[in-house]
Amino acid sequence: MDVKIWAIDAAKMAYVEHVGPYEGVGEAWEKLCSWAGPAQLFTPGTRFYGVYYDDPREVPAEKLRSEACITIEKEVAVPDGIMLKDFEGGKYAVTTHLGPYENLSESWLKFYTEWLPQSGETHAESSCYEQYLNDPKNTKPEHLVTLLLMPLK
Repeated sequence: MDVKIWAIDAAKMAYVEHVGPYEGVGEAWEKLCSWAGPAQLFTPGTRFYGVYYDDPREVPAEKLRSEACITIEKEVAVPDGIMLKDFEGGKYAVTTHLGPYENLSESWLKFYTEWLPQSGETHAESSCYEQYLNDPKNTKPEHLVTLLLMPLK
């Protein structure tokens, strides 16, 4: 597993919460993007992040919590159901997942159980992020590129 340590800049984010099976987070993405596009918030610098708060091996599917997030570069008024937050940035271990989103859990498991224990690093006990580098609507699943970002102390 190829892992790099990056300092990631703080950013403002707009996001939509999702509760339920992680496979259903697409609804949150639809809501977020259908607002952000017409609001002209997509720029070349916009980053797309997913946040997954619960371990699906420990939390029932109907209670899993996640968020669809985009970085924003200006202050905006948001409609109901869309929220704003600050992404703190900081020190992150970063690895790349190539391929379908359905296989992301395998990459995360390897990241936590193989890389982290032997790395000498300590997880910061705050949220991990997935950064999506291409659009699943016009990218074949086997060509999807996702960065896995683990916060470190």
